[in-house]
Amino acid sequence: MPIAPRPHDDELLSSWQGRVACRYGVNREVLGLSLGLPAALAAPRGFAAADYAPDLEVVAAWAQACRLDPARIESLALKRRRDQDRYVWAHEAGGAFVGFSACPACLDEDAKAGRDHYLRRSWLRVEALLCARHELFLVEDCERCGARGFGFVLLDGAARLVCRRCGAVVHHASDEGREPSPGEKAVLAALGATPPDDDAMATARLLWSLPRPGMARRPLLCWVVGHPRSPRGMARERAAPLSTASLDWRRATWIGVAQLLDRAGAREVFGPPRFALDQLKAWTQSRPLSPPRARLGLHLAA
Repeated sequence: MPIAPRPHDDELLSSWQGRVACRYGVNREVLGLSLGLPAALAAPRGFAAADYAPDLEVVAAWAQACRLDPARIESLALKRRRDQDRYVWAHEAGGAFVGFSACPACLDEDAKAGRDHYLRRSWLRVEALLCARHELFLVEDCERCGARGFGFVLLDGAARLVCRRCGAVVHHASDEGREPSPGEKAVLAALGATPPDDDAMATARLLWSLPRPGMARRPLLCWVVGHPRSPRGMARERAAPLSTASLDWRRATWIGVAQLLDRAGAREVFGPPRFALDQLKAWTQSRPLSPPRARLGLHLAA
């Protein structure tokens, strides 16, 4: 196997593998099989297997084929940096990176510098809503057709990230409607600059909790900040909402967290929360049942 492009310091393991595979006109699974990996490991699917805690056999096979130090490849594993629930659980489906957020302006810089597009590890942090370099919203949908999910193709000798449906190359389009207002930018930038603490994670889980029976069966988040732009992409796991929600829902969650915990000036920009934290906690607790006679308004004879 010829010498493959080396991974960048801030690149995801699956991103690097996708770039290498596209240079040979195949997908990761076909290339993995050619490296002698068993079918179950040829193209690890799911966030944990692909990027968080890759199998050492996969790391060794790719390192040997690409003539790189296995320690260099293993260092791309995200488990070295933070807990799994502090990352967005993007996954690969049919060769497309579904749920991966990206900064189109960064990808434009890659192309201008004559290098491949590549997916940054920092884009998968649950607090990453803006690009720290360009202060623009990250995107996970195609600007042209709205489909979710990107994949690598080889164009003019370089790997480019394209829409899995229409094939449009991901790039920055001047669209002021998608850019944050100055106030929102300041709040989201401040939240993204600090790793989430336990209080923030617990509040996010609370916002995705359902209230007790007898109340409207929708996440408490909808009571606090309402619906984001699109109802699709709600958290797949309420115990890990920041990891499994779409970018729009994750942004709404962070705004709610910041309002409730009074952080990053969110109350000045978005207003105070509609309900107090203690109220939300109380609404998730089961209300004790009163005795049957009391519920019916009956009284025992003296």
